[in-house]
Amino acid sequence: MAKLPIHTAARMTNALVDTIQLPNQPTGVELYLYRGDKEHPDAPGNKWHKLKHHLQRALWEGYSYIATFGGPYSNHIHAFASSCAKAGLTPLVVVRGETAPQLTPTLKDAVAAGAILFPSLRKDYRLGLNASVKAAIDQEYGRVYWVPEGGGGDLGVQGCRDWGYEIGQRTQALGCDAWAVAAGTGTTAIGLIQAQQVENLCIFSALQGASVQHQQIVAQVGQGKTCLSFWDDDWNGGFGKLSDPLRQFIEVFHELNPSVRLDPIYTGKALYKINALMGSGRWQYTRTLVIHTGGLQGWRGFNG
Repeated sequence: MAKLPIHTAARMTNALVDTIQLPNQPTGVELYLYRGDKEHPDAPGNKWHKLKHHLQRALWEGYSYIATFGGPYSNHIHAFASSCAKAGLTPLVVVRGETAPQLTPTLKDAVAAGAILFPSLRKDYRLGLNASVKAAIDQEYGRVYWVPEGGGGDLGVQGCRDWGYEIGQRTQALGCDAWAVAAGTGTTAIGLIQAQQVENLCIFSALQGASVQHQQIVAQVGQGKTCLSFWDDDWNGGFGKLSDPLRQFIEVFHELNPSVRLDPIYTGKALYKINALMGSGRWQYTRTLVIHTGGLQGWRGFNG
């Protein structure tokens, strides 16, 4: 059985925690940023943590092919292709929508890492593991290990729970009264809740109308010891969109925090909302750890 490569995420230090400043930050309120974006060169942020147990399972069970789903600019696809190739697995990628004659930079990187792409009509793509393209791939390649979109599933949650323990151990001395994290599939949030390393977890959904996601998260983890706050009302044009106010906020944030780059889909939007809550006096925490979930390669989906 091939061995999974050892990555920098296994050797994290408090060098991954930065003190940050927001434009509307009140006096006496402290903000820290956990630099998940610096953990891993190929699968930064939460990406490696969601993938690692899937890769281990695929290797342990003797698979040669491993497949997943994602959009043409997907952070998950970018991390998936590189990580699978380095683990000795052939990545198969179902791409949402028809692939254009000119591949996106994300898909070019995936192909360079050895990925085989399969375009999928959106209506079929939405069926996930019940999609006809999935059945066709299974028929063509035989034994294929499937990773849910975004690296989800129980093994994805397990990896994020491990990550939550690691973050808690490395930031305990800060005495934070809340953590904040962006959510897409909700896998990372569920893992962090299960880790139970902080009293309050603030979740910022990148999906419009994601109140259902809140209900799903609560249903999976119960109430537990962690108090949850959930926001799904600041999409800045919708998922994958970059509004002018959000772009301006990210630029101002970088001026205040020159060593940090924010992504435009997840952590950037989470901090945008936190800044708005601080401006209206509705941020109730005095010492918050915001978890940077990576995704900087996603900037290639925007012009300018």
